Amino acid sequence: MIKKFAFSLMVLAALTACKNDKNVKDEVQDELSTEQAAPPAAPKEEAYQKATQVQELLGTYVTSNYPDKGIWKKVTMSYVAGDKVLVEITGNPLEDGRPSCAMRDIGTFKNGRIEIPIEKKEDMPDADRTLMLLQLKDKDNIALRSKGTREQYWIVLSLFCNVSTTLADNYRRIAE
Repeated sequence: MIKKFAFSLMVLAALTACKNDKNVKDEVQDELSTEQAAPPAAPKEEAYQKATQVQELLGTYVTSNYPDKGIWKKVTMSYVAGDKVLVEITGNPLEDGRPSCAMRDIGTFKNGRIEIPIEKKEDMPDADRTLMLLQLKDKDNIALRSKGTREQYWIVLSLFCNVSTTLADNYRRIAE
């Protein structure tokens, strides 16, 4: 009788263990299927507006530090002809008289923004040859960036500056 009782306890323990293993297995499967079902978070992309005509982008824009709070930059866009725009960028003067940032080039109004090819500089790898983009954020603000990730365009657009900054920034329209 004791043998039967001991045997019954062993069978009951084995069944409970199997049942618990099955529950653990089921729980793990449920967790895995839940994790796989959840889509990966998409990187947040900044919203830009497409300008319908080049005149929407023309004017003078400045960074938030303008005119007297440390390093600031100013972008002036003037109509040339057809879809061509003169883009002039300058920054506050440094102690030695040089501007903190400077660039002057002709851009093309295309895809609702101004696009300027960035010419290859001596220390730029070929992969960094790209487009500078001036895009509307809203009617009075633009973003200046280039193609690529934020880190890539920060570096590429810093080549136009004489201090530790970059042209990549948000600019607000001012009356001049």
